[in-house]
Amino acid sequence: MNDLGLAFKEAIRLIFTADPEITTIVWASLRFSLCSTVIASLIGIPAGVALASSQFRFKKLVEDILNTTLAIPTVVIGLFAYTLLFSQGPLGRFQLLFSPAAIIIGQTVLIVPLIASLACSAVSLVNPVVRETALTLGAGSFRTTTTIAAEAHAALLVACITGFGRVIGEVGISLILGGNILGYTRTITTAISLQTSRGEFALGLALGIVLICAAFIVNIMARRIGRRHS
Repeated sequence: MNDLGLAFKEAIRLIFTADPEITTIVWASLRFSLCSTVIASLIGIPAGVALASSQFRFKKLVEDILNTTLAIPTVVIGLFAYTLLFSQGPLGRFQLLFSPAAIIIGQTVLIVPLIASLACSAVSLVNPVVRETALTLGAGSFRTTTTIAAEAHAALLVACITGFGRVIGEVGISLILGGNILGYTRTITTAISLQTSRGEFALGLALGIVLICAAFIVNIMARRIGRRHS
């Protein structure tokens, strides 16, 4: 118990003194997560909006497949991306493995289905009167779709925030594709895993506290946006 107390005190000290190692790791995590969230949002939101606005024979099947992908473990996605990026893989010539780009690619693949699914649900809940009004006023299919998406903009923003919260706390992809290289690809979660295995709990606790605070802030933002536009 004394050792845990000392480790906790040291963790607090590391946070409030802005320890360079912690700062580097946190900044890397934020950078990777923000980049992957932006890219995934640019792909997932249009895909989700299009799916919700379309009517075709196998729409329910596509939605079921999309929702099923949400349960895939991050290590599986990391392994899939690894087979594409390693030296003998289809994308091996680009030498992206064990780089920030590899982590961003893996994280993007992870949350595209999540953001698309949430975007589809958000647009599906928009009052049908909005669509009917747009069509009555002579709007084309594209204009009607963008009008519906604008009506659900708060829920779409929450989808993006949820995607960010998903990737900031993942470990499998970052470990497999990034290699946990200090000052280059080491993230909060991979650093926690490493420090715990070494028995160095102070740094791990400090990073854990930062991760919990980040998750808390993400949840507060999502809740406030949802309440403001409910």
